[in-house]
Amino acid sequence: MIHPAPLRSDLQQPGANTRSRRSAVLLLGNYRPTLPLAEMFFRRDIHVIAGSEGCDHCAEFSRFVSEMWDHPKVADTKRFLSALTDLLNRRPEIDLVVPVEEAFVRFFARHQADLPGRVRTAMVDAQLAQTCLDKVALLGIARAAGIPVAPFRLVDTLDGLRGALAELSYPCVVRPENSANRLFGHKAVTLRSDRDRERWFATWPAEQRSLLLQRKVGGIRHNCYFAAESGRIGRYLHAIIERTDRRDGSGLAVEGRTIPPEDEILNYSKKLVSELDYTGIGCIQYLVDEERDEIHLLEINPRIAGNHVIPEHCGLELAEFLVDGADGDIRFGRAGVRYSWIAGDLEGFKSELLRGVLGPGQAVKWLGRIIRNVVRTDVDVMFNARDPLPGIVNLLDVIPGIGHVTRLRRHDGRRPYLLRLIPKARPGISFIGAAGET
Repeated sequence: MIHPAPLRSDLQQPGANTRSRRSAVLLLGNYRPTLPLAEMFFRRDIHVIAGSEGCDHCAEFSRFVSEMWDHPKVADTKRFLSALTDLLNRRPEIDLVVPVEEAFVRFFARHQADLPGRVRTAMVDAQLAQTCLDKVALLGIARAAGIPVAPFRLVDTLDGLRGALAELSYPCVVRPENSANRLFGHKAVTLRSDRDRERWFATWPAEQRSLLLQRKVGGIRHNCYFAAESGRIGRYLHAIIERTDRRDGSGLAVEGRTIPPEDEILNYSKKLVSELDYTGIGCIQYLVDEERDEIHLLEINPRIAGNHVIPEHCGLELAEFLVDGADGDIRFGRAGVRYSWIAGDLEGFKSELLRGVLGPGQAVKWLGRIIRNVVRTDVDVMFNARDPLPGIVNLLDVIPGIGHVTRLRRHDGRRPYLLRLIPKARPGISFIGAAGET
């Protein structure tokens, strides 16, 4: 198992600000959890560098990020690896790399050995990461361990899809084998009839190598955030997703709450973590149908969760676990915390409205829930009063014609006007090119 050693104490002392002595961390994956991670490292007097690629483009506005690395797309493996190696060689103070987004976890699971030996990577063991990200392999392990999973099949042809649907029966959820991909712009598509199948799959989607089909089961999503050492859970928080940015319940969480640990789900989580001999942090997802009294495992994400700010707000300190390791008996996060993502909620409302799936009454109800959450939420997954600009920019992105000014790069290669103002407002931030030059 790969587990980062504790950070050297001589690099954590306040005042160790010279580049020759001050440790630096590189955060890869520019999206929501980058922000609380950056704040944690900033508090430890560690120089924070963040990569530009990501779905939320928020790190460049954070007061806790000192530099942005504008790098090639991680999908362009050779160019990205070359640029990363060059950066690490030019900047020897970078001794820790944190893959935040799943695409970077997949990259390091395959290419960790190609990096300079002095650089530590804060993620689970490479083989474990690949096992967890292989949905078919993971569901097979869980089923063998007695953890309930809905029947599933992996297909790579239209004939295979038709055969699997006949075997599993409708309704059925179809998702990419690689969870980092999207299927027609969605994380998953629900088929309820042959008519749905013909509408979505008249031809095989060219961008997909294979698809995972799983019988649709009812219930709401439960997220179990955890940290584990050698297959033993040491930190744990149970949260319920009450609403997402999609009317059908798929998509990203925009509203929910934390609850006390439920014994049955906690035992399943312990069993799965033990079977995997898991070391690191992650998030296990279940579907829970209270009416039928059924629980089904969805997946385990072997990385920092998208809503990482929730376990941090609830006292779990998963970010600290990344660098400090285990600390004794199991610790549970605080229950009774309400969370929301107002900007994501507004974006979801706008998207569903434009798709024509919301009637007038449904639209009014959705807006009412957004307003209610603004008033009563305990924590927003993007807005932080100590670091407000990323959350403000995230809200601006929802407004048509405004969001484009917040991007790190324009099509002509220049930084948008709003970003060009930042160095004047924040003299400490700088931008590193792909080759490592400032």
